[in-house]
Amino acid sequence: MGRCATLNSKEPSDLVDDSLPEDRFTRLRSSKSFLSFTIGLAVFVDLLCYGIIMPLTPFIVERLGLKSTANGGLVACYAVGLLISSPVAGIISDRMANRRVPMVVGLMALLLSTVLFMEALNHFWLLLIARFCAGLAGGTMMTLGFALLSDTYPPNQLGAEMGKVMIGQTLGLMVGPPVGGLLQDHVGVKAPYVFCLVLIAIDLMARLLIIEPRSAKVKAIRKFQKQQQEQQLQENEKAADTAEGPFPHQQATPTIVKMTTMRGLLSNKRLATALVVSFIQAFLIAALEPVLPLYLADRFNLSKTQIGVTFLSISIPSIVAPIAGWFSDKHGAKIMSGTAIALCGIFVVVLGIPGIPLWAMILFLVGTGATCTIYITPVLGEISAVVRVTGEGDGFARAFALFNMCFSLGMVAGPLLGSLIYQETSMLWTCVLIGLVTVMMLPLVFLYMGGKAQKLLDQEQYEKDMQEESEVLGQIQAQSRQQQQEMQIQV
Repeated sequence: MGRCATLNSKEPSDLVDDSLPEDRFTRLRSSKSFLSFTIGLAVFVDLLCYGIIMPLTPFIVERLGLKSTANGGLVACYAVGLLISSPVAGIISDRMANRRVPMVVGLMALLLSTVLFMEALNHFWLLLIARFCAGLAGGTMMTLGFALLSDTYPPNQLGAEMGKVMIGQTLGLMVGPPVGGLLQDHVGVKAPYVFCLVLIAIDLMARLLIIEPRSAKVKAIRKFQKQQQEQQLQENEKAADTAEGPFPHQQATPTIVKMTTMRGLLSNKRLATALVVSFIQAFLIAALEPVLPLYLADRFNLSKTQIGVTFLSISIPSIVAPIAGWFSDKHGAKIMSGTAIALCGIFVVVLGIPGIPLWAMILFLVGTGATCTIYITPVLGEISAVVRVTGEGDGFARAFALFNMCFSLGMVAGPLLGSLIYQETSMLWTCVLIGLVTVMMLPLVFLYMGGKAQKLLDQEQYEKDMQEESEVLGQIQAQSRQQQQEMQIQV
């Protein structure tokens, strides 16, 4: 019964339908499509706010008379917030059997971050707090959003759905930098932040409207399992009282529903490899973010708006995420992710070659963005699969919390090392460092990530879990009908 502590939903069952009104609006709010849309919107808003603010921070730091390492500190503060919020949100959400409430709380942190950034442009310590709050919001959203998708979709659909949601990330990173630059240049210094606040309000409304089909099922099953355990314990106590022989206390102990621990998840090599891949992607992106705007401005004399538009070349290719997810659903992650990581390492090194023209840099930024998307999208499905295969289906949020924690570690290490090496040496050595860190992880990918055979086993495990869930729900409904009949007889 342990797997039923947290469940993946196929369709709303009679158990859930009984607790919800039958009007069309409620069905929309509890539908898979609306859930995917809301998570995609949440990813879009979070990354758009990130994309608007981050290209501006090097120039804010420069205006305050600070070195480029100070901008690395802002990126690192975001990562520290991500590191703290991810495990807290994961543990609380799994125990609450609810994703929506923590997601709303996390959005409040993004609201606070935006307001602080808007009002504290002359105070660096407030900017650090603002970026920390943004990290809290990002960790909560990414952990719970992906966990909610894992609750809802089977393994043979999950990769494609996560790829679709990742389009929100693409659009956010794509729209954010040019919109931030245009609003600041042509409307005012605070205009980008006001725009972010409007989008946060829309995101809040969508999150408040979500009805989780999973929540009612989980609560009902947990209640049923608790009753079963109490009943079994009472029976064991009675048996112990009446038992004969020299060992009267050697009775069967009740089955306890165990919660998957983070340590238990980390012991799985397949999950550990997925976490390493998340680290290298974050390291790559975060190491480039603080130095690339400065390099483009110094080398090609680009304006803020032009730099923002150039950033599109690394985010636009992310539209291949649904295709990458669909391919991994069919064939697994190993070959696709391994090949993409190798190519990505090469593309990044080429970016730092002295004398490379702007058009070539844009071309290789496109290649970097595409390969990053191709190798990170299957990782999300790998994480969900490990939670099922380890024997407990209750740890999706905690598994994605680990994903975010490793991602945040990459975001801490990336900007600090990238900014330091760029400041002390050159863009070439910065890119060589990033490329080496990327390709060093290839052996783990080819050894431990799941291939096509493992994907088939993941689907079999999902079907087994769904069968167990169906049986438990049937027992609950039979028990409920029996209780109703007994009440009618008494009346």
